[in-house]
Amino acid sequence: MADGGGVDEAHGQGEADGRTALAEELQAARLELLAAMEGISQDDFERPPAGASEQSEGGERWAVRDVLWHVGLVEDWLRRVVSQASAGRPLDRYQVRQRPAITSEVEHLREWLDQCRRPTLALLRRLPEDHLDREFTLPEGEVRTARRLLTHIARHDRQHAEQVRTLRGPQAV
Repeated sequence: MADGGGVDEAHGQGEADGRTALAEELQAARLELLAAMEGISQDDFERPPAGASEQSEGGERWAVRDVLWHVGLVEDWLRRVVSQASAGRPLDRYQVRQRPAITSEVEHLREWLDQCRRPTLALLRRLPEDHLDREFTLPEGEVRTARRLLTHIARHDRQHAEQVRTLRGPQAV
């Protein structure tokens, strides 16, 4: 599941096994992300990087809190898209939302990430097996499956766990 396109490793297994493997992958990736922020000080959480290497697509420098907000936003959107596609409803476009001030505190943002993951796991449990691999087209024109998007959420967590470790520097290793 670590490569860019191979997201169907669980496909072909029994329904419970495939769902279980995907749920375990989602949980393991989230634990890795949370471990990357373990023990972070409030100052390190809020401090944007000094260099230009850790920037968002828009070019602004992201502090750890902004990276983690982004992770939750993407998960929230992808979960909605999977749910909408499964029900045959129109799919939402991704929209950046302003981070609420309360998520400037480490523990509040950690709790928010947990709140984002719980409904994703619930969706996975109730999604009909044949919907996991049913193709649908995102608003941007890309063809995806629920399995691929759910796997992307786990990969996204891991990518940003590495970014958080980089932002924190050697003391985080």
